Formats: sequence, structure tokens, C-alpha cells
Amino acid sequence: MPEAKSPPIAGLRLFLISFVVLFFEMASIRWLNGSVEILAYFNNLVLISCFLGLGMGCLLARKDIRLLKFFPVVWLVSILSIVWLNRVGLRISYRDDIIFAGNQDYYEEAGMMYVTFAALLSFVFNAVLFAILGQELGKRLKDVRPNLKAYSWDIAGSFIGTITYAALAWTQSPPHVWFGLGSLIILFLLWEGRQSEKVIFQGALCILLCLTFMRRTYPLAFWSPYYKVEIARYQNGKNQNLGYKIFVDNLRIQDALHLGPETLQTTLGPWIAYYELPYHFVHPKKVLILGAGSGNEAVMALQHGVDEIHAVEIDPIIAGLGRWLHPDHPNLNPKVKVFVDDARSFLSKTRTRYDLVVLSALDSHKQIAGMANLRLESFVYTVESFRMMRHVLAPEGVLCLNLSSMRPWMGERVYWSLEKAFGQAPTLFQTKGSPYRSIAYVFGPKEVLSRDLLPGKPSIQQLPPYSVKPRIKLATDDWPYLYLKSNIVPTFCVVVFALAILISIAAVLGVEPKARRPNLHFFFLGAGFMLLETRSITQAALLFGATWNVNAIVIGAIFIAIYIANMLVAKQLQPGRRLCYGLLFLTLVLGYFYPFSQLLSFAMVPRLLLASFVIALPIVWAAFIFSTSYQAQTECPEGAFGANLLGVVVGGSLEYSVNIWGLDALYLVAILLYFASFAFRPDSVAEQKLHYPSST
Repeated sequence: MPEAKSPPIAGLRLFLISFVVLFFEMASIRWLNGSVEILAYFNNLVLISCFLGLGMGCLLARKDIRLLKFFPVVWLVSILSIVWLNRVGLRISYRDDIIFAGNQDYYEEAGMMYVTFAALLSFVFNAVLFAILGQELGKRLKDVRPNLKAYSWDIAGSFIGTITYAALAWTQSPPHVWFGLGSLIILFLLWEGRQSEKVIFQGALCILLCLTFMRRTYPLAFWSPYYKVEIARYQNGKNQNLGYKIFVDNLRIQDALHLGPETLQTTLGPWIAYYELPYHFVHPKKVLILGAGSGNEAVMALQHGVDEIHAVEIDPIIAGLGRWLHPDHPNLNPKVKVFVDDARSFLSKTRTRYDLVVLSALDSHKQIAGMANLRLESFVYTVESFRMMRHVLAPEGVLCLNLSSMRPWMGERVYWSLEKAFGQAPTLFQTKGSPYRSIAYVFGPKEVLSRDLLPGKPSIQQLPPYSVKPRIKLATDDWPYLYLKSNIVPTFCVVVFALAILISIAAVLGVEPKARRPNLHFFFLGAGFMLLETRSITQAALLFGATWNVNAIVIGAIFIAIYIANMLVAKQLQPGRRLCYGLLFLTLVLGYFYPFSQLLSFAMVPRLLLASFVIALPIVWAAFIFSTSYQAQTECPEGAFGANLLGVVVGGSLEYSVNIWGLDALYLVAILLYFASFAFRPDSVAEQKLHYPSST
């Protein structure tokens, strides 16, 4: 007897809840990171909480109660909690090389408890919120038959959610726009309820939309694709035009300064010598500024008569500040050409040779969700990146890298990485009163670095070189962790994620006791795919830039690949599952050994084609395996889907293995997880022997 078809409205509702889930996932990660300072260093914690909540919700799909009607109240409580955490303003320093802020002495045990509490409170509230959405997703999956048709609706909704959120990020819209759109869709999903429920929900929606405006700490606030950017004017008596302080996600990251005589008379006066340091050695005609920010380095280049300035800044809002906010408006000058791009990506594309390359405090203080604990600048401070900087230097060119750190080993890593890339050690310089005791690592011909073209300016001090090369791990494209002292998982991360995993286990067993014997096949498929997706995004970031649009394109392409594979399985055009596993293992091994870094020397089109081929193949075979298994899951498809999402939680936690073994190790861990999924496939001997039921 053929399986009954579901009504069209059921597919539409599944599409909408899938849209909302993906949309809210991306919006929550961005909003939470901009509201709770500590979460910028634990991006995966928010991502894991999303998948934990979705997995728990799917396990609750067969419960009679409909949790979605409680969404407004839970959301209200969550927002109030996050707003409270934001207003408390926990002052943090660094511990185990993870957290970086100004107060070195703050981090006592009490401080650690406060930060851990803030991180875990955000984790719990976000997981509960997504558990509500997850139950609705599970119910809608159950309503649509056959299984692969339901999965197609889910993929389509997720894909459109990704594209929609990427479009809103491109327009730099604020949070109340994101959450307003998502709330309207949830309102539509609740429309079948009683009239009293609609009234309650609409009233709660208005409250929530007001709360998303959040109290602004500073008069000017914007939402770029990466940060919440806030601006405050310097208040200094008569000197009202000194410039502005720029804060991202509640952390002061840079300033837009008027580098003129007025500033010399203030406490910021010594900073001018800091920006002026490279011009003691060279009178450049062409200058490249990596991490140009709002334009201070461009102002200094213009003051020294540079004819052509290429300013590379990844954040469009901050780059725009150099046009309309900076007191000297450097980015309006025709000699300055601004590139809104990732620094590493620009280096791989430019064919220009520069007399001077400048990097000043290129530190985003922000991890990227789903990218193995990488920061926006992670691939900029590697040995391979320094080699690319050497390649774009003119024969008599000078590189000036400014770095501020209270961690001596971090400076040593940069010093010896430059030595390995350039074939000779850099020369160290420092100006009196440099920002945060910043040191300049300068490379150039010896005869160039021994002269002083600005004898009338404040002198610069040459520091002694490092005499003995320490046993310190250099940052490479496979291990791009400038901020880790060694290849370990920091204790602080272990504590936070161990507590999060314990909370996850307790929550899952609390909502569904049968989950003690989960569907292990789908569980390991989810864990393996999380690592596979992460490695795909990190490879794309290396080859094309760690920008928000590259991230969105890769995620969108993954959804398209999954959708096509699912449609082929629905039409019975897929290879056999054993063959798919064999091809999956083969392509994972290929990905591990493939020299991706060599593609950086290729032109953009062949680089894109070759990278897409190698990156996409394991995703395609993994998608075939999931769809084939999901098609046969007739007893409890929503339970299998929930087990898959809970596997993603484990996969996200395993991403920290890259701190020990490097990014390529994700392929090896994925092989182990997919082998476990193969061992526990429904038709395997192990599965028949253990007879694990579905998770509900």
C-alpha cells in the first residue's frame, strides 16, 4: 500500500519552521556575541547550544503539548537575561591564552566564576529557546511524508534562511529587523491556535521587538556583518576634534584620531610617533595597509607624501568610518584606494609591489562560528602569510608589523615565524609611549633599517633581538593559532565545555529517558558532518578569505549539494550505501593529504574549480549516506533527526582537537566518526546484535 501523501500546507509549514530555525541560529550567534563580551571567544558554545536545543526539541516531537506557544515568554526571559549580562559588564582579562582585555590583574578565581556563569547562562537560555523551535521542527517533519520529501522541505527552508540572513547582514540591518522577520513567521505558524493565543503572542511580540533595541552604551551604534560597532567622541576640554573611540562587541578595538599638532599636546601625543615609525626608514611611493581600520595609517601615509595607498579592511562599517567620521577623512582622498576584503585574500590576488607594507594591531578579538576556533585574522599571522607579504614587497621594500601583547611567547612566535618566512630575523623597534607597549617587527635591507630619514622627529629605540630560538610552535596554515602558547586545549575551554556537555546530557535524559539508547547511526553521522562542514568552511576561508560572504556562500553551497543528493536518492538514482562509504573515506583521505595551500598561487578561477571539487566530494557522499538512511527510517524519523542534531553537539565540541593536532586533523576525526556510523548502520551486524531503538 503506497504511503499517504501529506497536504501542501504541511510542506509549507515545514519550510517555514526550517527557515526560522536557521535564521534564528545565525541571528542568535551574532546578537549574543555582540551583547555578552565573553561569548566572542566561545562562538562554538552558542552554536552547540542551538543544535542541543534542536535535538532535544525533536525528541519531544511526539508529546501532545505544543511548546511553540510558550516561545514569546521564553524569548522575553532570554532577552532580559542577556540584557542584564550586558549591563553588568563583566570585566575580563585573559586566561589560558583565550580571553584578551585590558585588566591583567583581574583574573582571580572569582572572576573565572563570573565569566563561566555568563557563558553557561547564555548557553542554557539559548538551548531552551531552540528546544521550542526544535519540537515544532520535529512535529512538522512527522507531518510530511515520505521522509525524503520532508527532508527536501527542511533543506530548502534552511537554504533560504541562510540567504535571507546573509542579505540582511549585507544591508547592515540591526537586530530588531532580524528578530522582527522571524517573529512574523512564528506568528503565522501559531495562527491555527485559539484567538486568545494569538492575542497573547502579538502582545509579547511587541514587547520583544522593543527589547531588541537594547540600551545603547554610546550615541552611535551600527551592526556590521561581523560586529556591533559603537562610537564615542573623545572629550578633552578644548580639543573636541581629537577623534573617536571605536568599540566592537563592547570592547574598545581602535580609534579614529586627528594626527595633528593638537593631538601632540594630549596624552595621545606619543601615538603619533608610533604611526610614524616606518617612515624613519623609507620614503615610499606605494603603501599597503593590512587591517586599515578607520584610517590612521592612511592619514600618516598621506602626511609623508605617499602617491598610492591601498587600504585593506575586512569590516565595511569600520572602513566607512574613514570616509565620513574620521577627523581627517583619509578614505575620501583620491590617493587612497579602500579594499573591503580579508587581508590574506587580498595578498593572494594583488599583483602590485609595495615600498611599504604595514600591519598595526590586526586583532579582531573575535572567533568565527563554525570555524574551529579561528579568528578573523588567524590566517594573517602564519608563516605562509608572511611569505606572501614578502612576495608583494619591492626589492628595497619594508614590512612593519606592530604587535601589542603582555604574553612574551606570542611576540616570540611572530619573531621566529617572520624569520622563517623572510630568511632573516626582523629588527625590533619601539617608540616611547607606543599604544599598549606595542613593538614593531620590521623587515628590510640592513642599509635601509640603519638610517633615519626623520632626524627631527621623536627618536625610536631599537630593541635587542631574540638570541636563542625557543621551543615554540610556529603559526602555520594548518595550526593558525597565534594566541595559544602551545598545542593544547586550554583549561578554561575544557571547564566551560565540560560543564556544557554535562548540562546537555542531563537535559536530554530529562526530556527523553529513552535517549539513553540513542540511534547511534544518525548520531555519528551528525558528529562527522559537523567536522566535515567546519573543515570545508576553514579551507574556503584560507583560499578566498575569512569574510562573511565567503562563509555564507559555502554554507549555501553545502545546502544545495545536500538537496541535490536528497532528490537523487528520492528518484532511486544514488550509488549503493557501501560504495558511498568507500568513496567518502577515500575523499576524506584525499582532503587530508591534498596541498590546499599550493592553490593560493593559482589564478582565481582554477583555484575555485579545484578547491570546490576536493572540498565538495566528501560532502556529496555524506549527503547520499544520510538521505539513504533517512529514507528507510519509517518508525520514528523525527527521533532519528534529533539524534543527528545531538551528534552535531559532540562534533562541535570535538572541533577543539584542532588546538592539538591542527585543522587537517578534522579529516581524521571525521573518518573515525563516519566509521562508527558505518558500524551502527541499521543493516549492520553490530546494530542487529545491540538492537538500538530510535531515540524516542
